[in-house]
Amino acid sequence: MTGAPGPPVQGRPAPVLVLCRQCIEYVFEGTATCPHCGRDAREIGSRYRDRGCAAIEAMQRVERVLERRGEKDSPMKE
Repeated sequence: MTGAPGPPVQGRPAPVLVLCRQCIEYVFEGTATCPHCGRDAREIGSRYRDRGCAAIEAMQRVERVLERRGEKDSPMKE
């Protein structure tokens, strides 16, 4: 090592994963066709509806918004 500090390391934020609404596997946010089941990842299927996944994803979206706003004491984190 030369002892001279180099430029700071630049990182990227982790990609956001969401559930495929057909097969309940994780896919990248914005995915149209699920790579797992080959169906429309955005169309709500019976498994997604019956397991209450919509409510869970809504809470996760609220948490992400609060994190971006810098609110550390989210009411969802208890």
